[in-house]
Amino acid sequence: MKKTIVATATALLLSTTATAALADDATSPSTTVPKEVKTKSSEYSAAIAKYRTELKEYNDARKAIFKKFVEATKAANATRKSAREGATTKTEIKAVLTAFQEAISAATSERAAALAALGNPPAKPTK
Repeated sequence: MKKTIVATATALLLSTTATAALADDATSPSTTVPKEVKTKSSEYSAAIAKYRTELKEYNDARKAIFKKFVEATKAANATRKSAREGATTKTEIKAVLTAFQEAISAATSERAAALAALGNPPAKPTK
């Protein structure tokens, strides 16, 4: 048991000493960053800032499009409910349902056109 402890302590002592000796011989790494790397980093930082701004604008526009769509569908549904209460014949009920479907279809096509006009989200810059 004592031999194992002595052997382990000796191994640890030698490995620590060897590492310290090698570290003293090696040249210490430079802490200064070359100007070229700093320029790339600042350019990338500026590109990321621009990307975040463009992405926020894109997402805000997208949210506005979907908000308008939801409002249009809620309005169409409210109109359908109120018109349905007053409809008594099958022909009137069918006309209410047709008007509702047309309103939903118009809102859907308007949303699709707005999203197509908005285009794709901005591309994230690469390093």
